[in-house]
Amino acid sequence: MLVGLHSAVYSSGKDGLKLQLKIEGISDTVLYLAHYYGDKQYVDDTARLGRGGWYTFSADTLLPGGMYIIAGQKKVRYLELLLDKQQQVTIETKFENIAGSIKVKGSEDVSLFFSYINYLSARQKEVTAWQKCIERNGKDSDSALWCKKQIAGTDSVVRAYISGFVAGNKGLLVAAFVGAQSEPRIPEAPKLANGAVDSLFAFRYYKNHFFDSFDLGDDRLIRTPVYHQKLNLYFTKLVLQSPDSIESEVERLLPLVKKGRDTYRYFVWYLTNYVERSEIMGMDAAFVYMVDQFYASGEMDFWINKQVRENVIKKANKLRPILIGKTAPELIMQDTSLRLQSMHSMKNRYTLLFFWDPECGHCKKEVPKIRDMVARMKEKYDIGVYAVCTDTNMREMKKYVKKNDMNFVNVNGPRALTPFFKDLYDIYSTPVIYLLDDKKTILAKRLLSDQLEGFIERHTKNEKHGLLEMDKEN
Repeated sequence: MLVGLHSAVYSSGKDGLKLQLKIEGISDTVLYLAHYYGDKQYVDDTARLGRGGWYTFSADTLLPGGMYIIAGQKKVRYLELLLDKQQQVTIETKFENIAGSIKVKGSEDVSLFFSYINYLSARQKEVTAWQKCIERNGKDSDSALWCKKQIAGTDSVVRAYISGFVAGNKGLLVAAFVGAQSEPRIPEAPKLANGAVDSLFAFRYYKNHFFDSFDLGDDRLIRTPVYHQKLNLYFTKLVLQSPDSIESEVERLLPLVKKGRDTYRYFVWYLTNYVERSEIMGMDAAFVYMVDQFYASGEMDFWINKQVRENVIKKANKLRPILIGKTAPELIMQDTSLRLQSMHSMKNRYTLLFFWDPECGHCKKEVPKIRDMVARMKEKYDIGVYAVCTDTNMREMKKYVKKNDMNFVNVNGPRALTPFFKDLYDIYSTPVIYLLDDKKTILAKRLLSDQLEGFIERHTKNEKHGLLEMDKEN
């Protein structure tokens, strides 16, 4: 597991930080200043209550540009503000209506940010009133139709306001932040040659234009919640969950991300963690790719901890030989009669490499399911099972095999001529199943019995279809 990262380093500045704050109506003796970094928040400083109800945060240098949080002693978030180049700031407001009563001096970003919030708040109140009108009069009434038109009109006005706001404040953090939250406007889908509407147009357009208003290389946006949210939405919802797709997106987005030092390292860190934690079969290939591309290559040595680097490289090297499509490493182990059995010598069309333990609760459920599934499908699909008991107790293994009618090639994992199976196959828990073809190529792994049957049927069907297509071509 990769460790998290955040930046607590201050950039140099002409005047440094001096943030003076007064919130009428609060009783805290201490306030906290914190910043975002990706999907986390970190405390930067504290300020004690001073004369006249003022709190002062100060430093000799500027804080990195980003969104900052002012919180109280009971973890109450009083406000969030955007700080960038102008950090000699005075803010005065009232607890009962912080945004509506705020007075700001010294920062365009802070002033414009709250102006933006207040504008949206006013428009939202209008929309809420019209929505209540629809509920009162019924959604199909003349009054409701009129209210719907008002809502649509307000939506257009707000979009125009946001567009003008971003264009009129280019260069300021507030413009980058507001623009980053904009959604692509999807035009009407074109018709295909047969006259039908292209049903995939909206998805393709949305994906292709997802980052149009979002600067992936703006380091300041890392210190706002929007960067992680956008990145996470894109890779979890819009990108096909396969190693090839992940690798393609990395190559496509990397030039944009590399414009910023912090965005570059966060992008690499986020994706490495994402694919490492993925439960989707085969995604470990994307993890190996990320490690080879950015860690083993030395590309990220400028920031990565040496021990973390060594750990991820070690893990990638462990996974590399057992990726889908690779030839499964040979296992030669003693069976219940103390004879050596080679997994590679099995001649079945499909081989289930099954790691189990007599004391494992999940194994007790899976063993009979595997047994029954193989008995049901063996003749049609020619399935063999190389069952590796991970417990060293041969007597207990024999009892379990006999009791559960395990008509497999049953071997004891620790009694082997080949290297330790846990290292070869990354076995840290049981049960674990690998599905191999007749050449012992890994087709699937870490599937359970209820998933295996469907996978074998689909693979056989696809294989036959592929052969038929080849015959047609020949």
